[in-house]
Amino acid sequence: MLFAVVAVDTTPPPAADTLHASDIVVTASRFGQDRREAPVLVSTTDTRVINAVQAISVSEGLSFQPGLRVEQDCQNCGFTQVRLNGLQGPYTQILIDSRPVFSSLNGVYGLEQIPSGMIDRIEVTRGGGSAMFGAGAIAGTINIITKEPIGTTIGVKATPSLIGGRAQDFNLSGSASAVTDNYLTGVTLFGSSRNREWYDRNGDDYSELVKLNSAAGGLRAYHYFSEDDRLSAEGHWIREFRRGGEMVDALPEETAITEQLDHSIGGGALSYETAFNNKDTRMSAYASGQHTTRHSYYGGNGGDTSLTELAKTYYGETTDAIGVMGIQFSHIAREFAGNDLVIVSGIEGAYNDVSDNLPGYGRQIDQTTTDLGAYVQGQYAPGSPLSVALGARLDVLNIDGTYQYDGNIAEPTKRDFFVVNPRISIISRPTEIIQVRLGYATGFRGPQAFDEDFHLSTLSGAARLIQINPDLQPERSHSLNASFNIDDRSISSAEGLTIEGFATLLNDPFVVSLTADTTNAGGSVAVKHNGDDAWVAGINAEYRLAFSGTLELLATGTFQTTRYTAPQVVATGIRDGVEVDITTETFLRTPNIYGSFVTSFTPWETWSFDLNMILTGPMTALNERTLISRTTPWFAEVGARVGYHMHVGNSIELKAGLGIINILDVYQNDLDSGPTRDANYIYGPFRPRTITFTFSIGVE
Repeated sequence: MLFAVVAVDTTPPPAADTLHASDIVVTASRFGQDRREAPVLVSTTDTRVINAVQAISVSEGLSFQPGLRVEQDCQNCGFTQVRLNGLQGPYTQILIDSRPVFSSLNGVYGLEQIPSGMIDRIEVTRGGGSAMFGAGAIAGTINIITKEPIGTTIGVKATPSLIGGRAQDFNLSGSASAVTDNYLTGVTLFGSSRNREWYDRNGDDYSELVKLNSAAGGLRAYHYFSEDDRLSAEGHWIREFRRGGEMVDALPEETAITEQLDHSIGGGALSYETAFNNKDTRMSAYASGQHTTRHSYYGGNGGDTSLTELAKTYYGETTDAIGVMGIQFSHIAREFAGNDLVIVSGIEGAYNDVSDNLPGYGRQIDQTTTDLGAYVQGQYAPGSPLSVALGARLDVLNIDGTYQYDGNIAEPTKRDFFVVNPRISIISRPTEIIQVRLGYATGFRGPQAFDEDFHLSTLSGAARLIQINPDLQPERSHSLNASFNIDDRSISSAEGLTIEGFATLLNDPFVVSLTADTTNAGGSVAVKHNGDDAWVAGINAEYRLAFSGTLELLATGTFQTTRYTAPQVVATGIRDGVEVDITTETFLRTPNIYGSFVTSFTPWETWSFDLNMILTGPMTALNERTLISRTTPWFAEVGARVGYHMHVGNSIELKAGLGIINILDVYQNDLDSGPTRDANYIYGPFRPRTITFTFSIGVE
C-alpha cells in the first residue's frame, strides 16, 4: 500500500450535486478534469457509500460500482481479488493517488490492508487503460484517492463487530490534522488497528475467514511555496498477521494444515507540482517507494505427527521492493484550430524486485522488472459539444527472472519488450446534461509472475504451486466501449443514468490449468500457459438519485458473457479411477449477471438509515480435489445500518451506528471440509451475518 500525492481540486461541488456529476477526476487523463468533460467514463465511490456499507477496508467497499466484483478465493488465507468487467484481478491496474505502486505481491492481500478511513474516493475506469497507465490495465483502473488535510481536526473511531454470532472483529482508527491559518501548510497523522478472530462456517474446525491482526500508521503533509508551487510528502507502515486452516493454537507444523502470513510494509512518497504560463502549463514530478517483507507458511503435517519434522520446512520468505519515478507536463494550447487543445505527456519509470523462497517445496522466484514508459495524449476542444482525445504510450519492459520449481533450477529468463498501446476516445455533449462516449484501446501483459503466483493455496492437504510455462508469451487485448450518460439536477434533486456497452478481446490469454503431476513434497502442480483467444462482452448500467438532501440511491447492474474460442483444459486428474480432463468454454467464477444498490435516507438532521445489497448470479466453480464443477446459486447479500450523530458545543461531533451485514445470512452451502479440502473452492459472500457497531468522536 502506498499513499502517493497528486494535486486535485478539493473544492466541494454545489449542494445539489450529490451524484458527483461535477466531480474533478484525475483517472481519465492523468490530470484534474470535470467528470462531464472527461473523454473516458469515470465512476466514483465516496466516503458516504463506504460508510453506508460498513466497509472497514478497501476490499469491502469496492463492489458498489457497475462491472466490479470483489471475491474471496481461499478459505485458508483470505486471498481476495477484484474482477472488473469479468476479468481477473491481474487485468486491473490498482493505483494509489494515480501512481502504479501496487506490486504483484501487494496485489494478493493489499486490498484488505488499506483502511477505509484513509479514503477520500475511489475512481474506476473500465476498458483498456494501458495507453496512460502502462501494462496491466487491460480491464481498466481502480484509482484509490486518499484524504488530504483540509482543516485542524482530531478524531477517533471504534468499530466492534460480531461475525456469524461467534467471531469478534474489532477495528480502531484515529487521525489528527493541522492546517495553518493561511492554508499553505497541512499535515495529517493517522493510525489504525484491527483484530479479527477466525470463523468456521461448517463446523469442521477449519476456517472460512482467517484470524487477522493488523496495525498501520503514517502521515501526509503538504506545503505551498506559492499559489502555483506545492510540495507533498507521505510516509506509512503496515504490519499484518493472518492465519487460517486448522483452528488450533499450535505451531503451524504441528497442525494438519495452516496458511500463515506475516507482512511488514513501509514506504513513502514525494511529489512537487508547479504551474506557469498563466497556469496553462503544469508540471508534476514524483517519486514513490515501498518495501515489503512477508514471512509465510503453507502446509502442515496432515494430522500425522511423524511428519512434523518435514512440515517444519514449509516456511517461506518473500521480499519485494518497488519504486516509481516520473515527470508529467500538461499544457493548454489556446485557440488551436479554433478550439483549445489539452496535451498531457510524461515519462515514468518503474522498478520492481521480488524474491519468493519456499525451500520445503523447492520453489524460488527471483524476478526483476523495469518499465520505462513515455506517454502523450491530446484532447481537442474539451467541454465542447464534440471532443476527441488521442493518446499512446510506449513501454520498454525488461523482465529478468529465475523461476525454480521442485528443486529444478531453471535457466534465467531475460526478455525485453517494446510495446505501443494507443487509444482513442470521443465524447459528444449534445446537451448540457447528456454525454455520449466511444472508445477503443489496446492493452498488454508481460509473461512474468503475477499476484496469483505468489499465493499458494492448499489442495488435498498439500500446497498447490503455479508454475510458469517457459514458452509463455505476452498477452494482448483490444477493448471497445460505448456509453450514454445523463445527469439532470435542480436545486432540490438530482438524477443520473449511465448505460455502457463493452467488449474486450484477449489474444493469447494466460490460463492456469491443474495438472496430474505432483512435486517431490507431494504438492499439486498447476501451469500458467497461453490459451486460445477469448472475449468478454456485456452491458453495465447505473442509476443515481438524490432528493432534497434526504434520500440518495445508487443502483448498478451488469449483464455479460464470456467465451474462449475453443474449450480450455483447466484441470487434469484421476476421478473414480479414470483420468479426466475438465474443460470450460467460459471464464470460471464469472457470473453473467451481478449488481448492487445502496440507498441512504436522512429524514431528520441527526438520524440516517442505510440499506444496501450485492446481487451475484450463477457462475461455474471448480472443485479441484473432486474434479467436479457446479453452477452456483443466486446470492443476495443485504445489509442495513442506522446512524445517529449530534454536536456538543461548536466543535465536538459524536456519531454512533448499528448495522447488520448479510442480514439473510446467505452463504455457500457446499464448502469443502477438513485438512484435504480444496481451499480455493469458495464462492459467494465472504462475510456471513455480521452485526457491527460504530462510535466516533471528532473535534474541530
